[in-house]
Amino acid sequence: MNEQMRSAIEACEAFMAGRDDALAIPREAAEFVHALVTMRGAARGLEIGTSYGYSALWTAGVLRDHGGCLVTIDMEPAKHEVASRYFEQAGLVDAVRCVQGVALDVLADVDGPLDYVLIDADKENCRAYFESVVPKLSDRAVVLTDNTLTHPDELAAYLDWLRGRSDFVSAHVPVGNGMEMSVYVGGQG
Repeated sequence: MNEQMRSAIEACEAFMAGRDDALAIPREAAEFVHALVTMRGAARGLEIGTSYGYSALWTAGVLRDHGGCLVTIDMEPAKHEVASRYFEQAGLVDAVRCVQGVALDVLADVDGPLDYVLIDADKENCRAYFESVVPKLSDRAVVLTDNTLTHPDELAAYLDWLRGRSDFVSAHVPVGNGMEMSVYVGGQG
C-alpha cells in the first residue's frame, strides 16, 4: 500500500470519527480484509454498502494490482459523493466503480466473475444479496458478511441458511464487528 492510499485512509478515519452515520468496518477488520484479498489474489471485487468508502480504500489497490477493480454500491447520494472524493485522493479512480443506487437493482448489472464480495448493508436483505452474487462467483471466491457479532439476532436465520449450503464452506471470523467468511466450492465442500 502506497503513501497516497495510507493518507486517504487516515483522512477517511478522521472524517468518520466525528459522524454517527459512518457504518464502516473497524480498522482491524479492514486490515484482515486487505490481507485476505491479497492472499486470495483477488482481481474482481464487489462491496454492497460503501458508506464513506473506508473498506474500499483497503481493497481497491490490491484488486488493481491483480489486474482488476472493485464495484462498490451504496444507496445514499451524500455517502457516494464523499467516498468518490476519497477514492480520488487515494489515486484509485481507475480501480473503483462507485455506484449509487439500490443494491438489489444494481446487482443485475454487475458482471462476474467475482473473486471477493463484502456484504455490509441492511441485514434483512443479506440472503437476497448473497443469492444475487452466487452465479457471478469465481471458483474459491470469498464472500464476507459483516456484523455477525453486532447483529446476531438479525443475521441468525441467514447464517443458518448459509452454513447449510453444500456449495460453500463458511466460518465465523471474530474480527471487528464479526464476519462470516464463506468460500465458494461449487458443491465440492
